[in-house]
Amino acid sequence: MKKYLLGTLWMLFSSMLLAQIEITKIEVENFNSSMRGLYSVSETVAWASGSGGVFMKTTNGSDWTADTIKGCRKLDFRDIHAFSDKIAIVMSSGDGCFMYRTEDGGENWKKVYENLEKGIFFDGMDFWDKKSGIAYSDPIGGKLFVIQTKDGGKTWNQIESSKLPNVLKGEAGFAASGTGIVCKSDSIVWIATGGGEKARVFKSTNRGKIWKVYDTPMRGGEGNGIYAMSFIDERNGIIVGGNYLDSTNTKGSCAVTSDGGETWRLVANNGPRGYRSCACSYGQFSISTGRTGIDVSSDKGNYWMPLSNDGYYSCVLNGETGWLTGRKGKLAKISVK
Repeated sequence: MKKYLLGTLWMLFSSMLLAQIEITKIEVENFNSSMRGLYSVSETVAWASGSGGVFMKTTNGSDWTADTIKGCRKLDFRDIHAFSDKIAIVMSSGDGCFMYRTEDGGENWKKVYENLEKGIFFDGMDFWDKKSGIAYSDPIGGKLFVIQTKDGGKTWNQIESSKLPNVLKGEAGFAASGTGIVCKSDSIVWIATGGGEKARVFKSTNRGKIWKVYDTPMRGGEGNGIYAMSFIDERNGIIVGGNYLDSTNTKGSCAVTSDGGETWRLVANNGPRGYRSCACSYGQFSISTGRTGIDVSSDKGNYWMPLSNDGYYSCVLNGETGWLTGRKGKLAKISVK
């Protein structure tokens, strides 16, 4: 009887929670780029980036504009980070990497980083503050390739590879939504991987000077692993992923930590409904999204509820407002009442 009552109460709570979340699709005229880069500065200011050298932004939390960075139509900007409605930086993924920075709301962009070294494939970037940030690429010479900036992305320098742990055979990152790397507090950074025998999390507590690496219970092997992370605070975090070619398989697609990423517990039951390419959190409330839909959690990722069967690549939350982006110009606003 007790178990039945708890189940009934949880179903009632779930229904009440889902009723407070509204998704509104937004159409952007003459726009069909696939968008994976997404960043929210505030509840009214957000930026997105994607294939074809495209970037988008809103300054009123409602209307979005889209444009192409001059000379970048062949680039796929898989990540974007913004500091205001005027200042933002985009990062391309693929063979070679290009980063561009704007200080006038996207009217003009300046190239601030270029790397055409064989094997370079950047997966994501993040910042601790308006000056200090970090970005990473798939391994070069058995080590993740990591760069950092101390001037807001105007210049970048490589972190010595000798400071990084060796990678496993086949281990790399995923440029699914730019959230395979997360900066927190003043100096903590996590980087997620997959593709190797084990899916792992690399962690530094001093901005990349010293690193440790931790195993996770997520799926390992080719195409498997951690595609995205979301840290609620310095100790509580969520990792999601799986295999994008096996989108409906829920095995090893979500895990949580309460000790800063040193140990992880697999969410084996009531997790996201398969492969997820992004996760985001605001307080204890979290969203995960992927090809097979959107799921939400109100308890730091321990229990997930289906929200929608509509698939998106990326998600972000900022207060009561969030955004979703996907393929061919797919864009939606999330309102948490």
